[in-house]
Amino acid sequence: MRAEYLEEVVSEWKGREPMIDLFLNILSQGSNGWDQLWDLTRPRLEEYKQKFGSVWSPIADSVLSRLSQLSHVEWTADEIRVHFVDCLNGGFAWHDSIAFATLPDIEVQKKFLAHELSELITPSSLVEKELGKARLDPEIAHTVVDMIAYFSVKDFIAKPVGPNIERKGVVPNKNYYPKVEELYPLFEEYSENPSEHDDFASLVKKIIVTLKTS
Repeated sequence: MRAEYLEEVVSEWKGREPMIDLFLNILSQGSNGWDQLWDLTRPRLEEYKQKFGSVWSPIADSVLSRLSQLSHVEWTADEIRVHFVDCLNGGFAWHDSIAFATLPDIEVQKKFLAHELSELITPSSLVEKELGKARLDPEIAHTVVDMIAYFSVKDFIAKPVGPNIERKGVVPNKNYYPKVEELYPLFEEYSENPSEHDDFASLVKKIIVTLKTS
């Protein structure tokens, strides 16, 4: 939206939604307004951090080890900083840092963190290169990242309570990631004995063959 004066924006949008009023107030106050937003957000994020940490800490080393086994890559960072961010719709990973949104379901949050960790360690550039050579969809590299994440953490995710309940956001989503149905059996078998492959490149070759013949 373009407006010549801030007052025009405030006049037009004020009163529509409580959150809109909050941000308009922040705009009006300049940088001091962000302190108000943080005062509202911090207690909830701190509470969520404690809650999630209590269930993640006992499994963290196992998930990290599993990610290393499945990707055939050793972790090089001494530590990985994880940040919960209220204004993100999703997450991102960069070198030794991860930032992601909070989710209501802690079990899905486990998979979410495993996915971002997989982004850090899975050799996705190798996957993209080989997909390009084979003239296959480069977006399949994201499927590989999510498969590695899923099979690293699935044994630590509690099953939903009750019959016929599906916990969305855990199993790789075929509506979001391409070729999930074709690659799932391959990764399920691979996860049982990743040492059968000397390196990740040999797994990628098998992925290409599977996709070409499916």
